[in-house]
Amino acid sequence: MRVIILAAGQAVQLDGYNKLLIKDPLTKKTILDMYLDAFKGHDITVVLGYRAINVMHEYSDLDYVYNSDWAISNSSHSLSLALNEEPCFVISGDLFIEPDIISAVDKAGPNIIATIKRDSRTLNALNVSHDSKGVVKEIYQGKLKNVSDPEAIGIYKISSKSILKTWRSNCLEHRNLFVGQNLNLNSDDPITHLDVSKFRLQEVNTPMDYLRIISENIS
Repeated sequence: MRVIILAAGQAVQLDGYNKLLIKDPLTKKTILDMYLDAFKGHDITVVLGYRAINVMHEYSDLDYVYNSDWAISNSSHSLSLALNEEPCFVISGDLFIEPDIISAVDKAGPNIIATIKRDSRTLNALNVSHDSKGVVKEIYQGKLKNVSDPEAIGIYKISSKSILKTWRSNCLEHRNLFVGQNLNLNSDDPITHLDVSKFRLQEVNTPMDYLRIISENIS
């Protein structure tokens, strides 16, 4: 199965440092190293934009797609440049993860959105509304519509060709949205969510996020 890593953004709050090169305080591995471990045996494509050469120089043997419009688009545009109808994982480039989380998503079903239960979240967070069987009914931003709605954390596994085709089309049309917002939830192939809260998953968007991770590892 193919893997698409989305890492074209500027990471303004991290002074433009490409998140894939951030080292985990615990393992000393970069985020990209952790992804390579977690997706070992898969075909990996990395979508880069701002300071792309920093990553390309360190990992010259990977397959890359360059998003020249990184400054005026969102992750949807990056995904549209790499996505086809081949079953794939899609992951944002800012997560410290352990391989077990990818194994769990892979085993959970053909079309999966990884979610976590988090009481505190920003208005930019993507929230997931689902039925009693875990089938996703809506992905939305803003105020929670239901306190039990989990948060999508930027890991997707999609196997359905019809969903993939529509996903790419939607990303081309609405390139300033997050990729999750462009998923087709009206397909005959349902998309379910998987709660991955029990696994290590830490997002790095600011220096405070990194300091928090250091503090948690020390304690």
